[in-house]
Amino acid sequence: MVAVKTFRASKLPSNTALVAALAVLLVLMAALQYYWLGEISAGERERLQSLVDSGAARFGEDFDLEIAGAFLGLQINADTVRTQTWDRYAQRVDHWRARSAHPNLVGEIYLVQVFENGRMRIARYHSDTRRFTSDDWPASMQRLRERFEQSAKTMRLENGLLVGNTPDPVADDVPALVIPAAHMELLSDPDATYIDSDIVFGETVLKRKPCPRCKPGPDPIFAYTVITFDLHYLWQQFVPTLARKYFASGNTLDYSVAIVSRSDPTRLVYHSNSSTYEIAPVRGDAQAYLFSLRLDEINRLLIDDTLRLSDLPDIGDRQSWRIAVGRTPFEKPASGAALAGDDGGRWQLILTHRAGSLEAAVAGLRLKNLLISSGILLLLGASIVLMVRSSRRAQRLAQQKIEFVAAISHELRTPLAVICSAGENLADGVVHNPLRARQYGAVINNEGRRLAEMVDQALEFAGVQSGRKTYAPRPIAVAELIQLTIAACQPQVRDSGFVIEAQVDAGLPLVLADAAEMSRALQNLIRNAIKYGGERGWVGLRAQAQAGRRGPEVAISVRDTGIGIAADELAHIFEPFFRSRNAVAAQIHGSGLGLSLVRHIVEAHGGRITVESTPGVGSTFTIYLLCAANDGRQPTADGTPGAAASTPARQRSRLGS
Repeated sequence: MVAVKTFRASKLPSNTALVAALAVLLVLMAALQYYWLGEISAGERERLQSLVDSGAARFGEDFDLEIAGAFLGLQINADTVRTQTWDRYAQRVDHWRARSAHPNLVGEIYLVQVFENGRMRIARYHSDTRRFTSDDWPASMQRLRERFEQSAKTMRLENGLLVGNTPDPVADDVPALVIPAAHMELLSDPDATYIDSDIVFGETVLKRKPCPRCKPGPDPIFAYTVITFDLHYLWQQFVPTLARKYFASGNTLDYSVAIVSRSDPTRLVYHSNSSTYEIAPVRGDAQAYLFSLRLDEINRLLIDDTLRLSDLPDIGDRQSWRIAVGRTPFEKPASGAALAGDDGGRWQLILTHRAGSLEAAVAGLRLKNLLISSGILLLLGASIVLMVRSSRRAQRLAQQKIEFVAAISHELRTPLAVICSAGENLADGVVHNPLRARQYGAVINNEGRRLAEMVDQALEFAGVQSGRKTYAPRPIAVAELIQLTIAACQPQVRDSGFVIEAQVDAGLPLVLADAAEMSRALQNLIRNAIKYGGERGWVGLRAQAQAGRRGPEVAISVRDTGIGIAADELAHIFEPFFRSRNAVAAQIHGSGLGLSLVRHIVEAHGGRITVESTPGVGSTFTIYLLCAANDGRQPTADGTPGAAASTPARQRSRLGS
């Protein structure tokens, strides 16, 4: 035997240390990722909360901006009521509709007049005739009518002043706006807390300029414009447009939008998922109040002149009424800069993330990030494992190549030494006896054949590794293939004294194979059976048809009764350069390439090879080849059609010394 030095032992400690270091690094990275994902999730929670709070506030501002625009643009001038010059108001309505972003938001316009005796009269504006005509109170405004009646009862004259309480300018039950007949004047100071005026909203309230020539008469002492809203446009167009503006990603809302009444939080006014939600949400991720008259929105419209009120013909009439909005609203003293209730809103906007809550959305995002980062770490870990396995495989292959070089050198040197020695003896005339000369010739022939086989194996392996190896399969009878193989192995069988017993079922279908290459694979198996077959000197061949998972196939088995293969080595037996421990211990020469080449040839033909072995009992190698199809039937060895499964008889032959 040739001693071969191994280098793997010296590299194992460093490899183990590297793997341990990488494993610790992966664990550290996982811990850091978990921590930072928690920090990122907290930051994302704050960011989303800030965005939704800001969006809710701007939603309420935009909503109330339209309310303020309608309040300013559609109020009626007191002089218009007295003179009933409705064309002037019609111009005002046309002017507002032309400049409003949502003119369809307004439904009906009513004029309510209050007289000194408490009597009231209601009239509806007709856009076609451009005038007000008397009408009945709508059913939706009955509660508002009661509030008008209560207000009318408080109206009285004290020392030339008209004193009383006015209805709230926002009627959320209709919904509608109640606008006193007045003329609002442009602010001269944007920072002013109220508008200088002749009429002040407050607890005691209404005042008009002294008019010495004015005499008591049947004219109304006060009037209101009531603006109702088109509910279909409000809920189907206006609110969804604002929701998409602030709470949508693409065409999908990130939050469900609900609007409830502040006076009755259980009353759901609107929900973006009205088909599935019938109960008002108790709380959400963000809230905002809306449907109020905000001083800042009124100031913004007046200062920016968004509605271009200065273009109206009655804006310069100083004898008309003027109105200001005080900081203290009716019914809610000292409640803030709004006309409609505390914190400026009769309705409450409630936003809930579509995931159920903002916390659930952030938790879902964190889980997604954790899964992605964990997947990346798993890929890194798998890459490390594969790298280590590849490294060890490369080391093992390198070691096997070294052993192969040593073994092949030894294998080549032995027959070469025998051939050279025999040749020298013949050349030197040492051998004179013809019988001895024939023996020398036989030795030279056997060793030359052995040398040629090793060279063929090395060249075959080189061709396989280069990928340039090609095959020319054709239909061939299994019996013919086995006969060709046994004939090629006859010299080894005769010299070794072995007996080959072949059993071939009759009627076997043809197989598609390159006869020379498949015969070489079977020869390798037979030579291995002879080499490791032991003292019994028997090799069995068996060919039979069977049904495989991919269709009918032929199984060709080569069996020996030799030293066998250990169970833990069966998985490696077809690897290049691999030799079993029993073969090495028995000092049986070989290169470790034969079985690797056999597997390559079989798999190149679309077949497969299996091995069964018991140490000390023997081994069985089985090659499975697909049958060659022929019009749905398989041709038999004698050329007559037959089924793949038919085995009426069995051909049995015996070859030996």
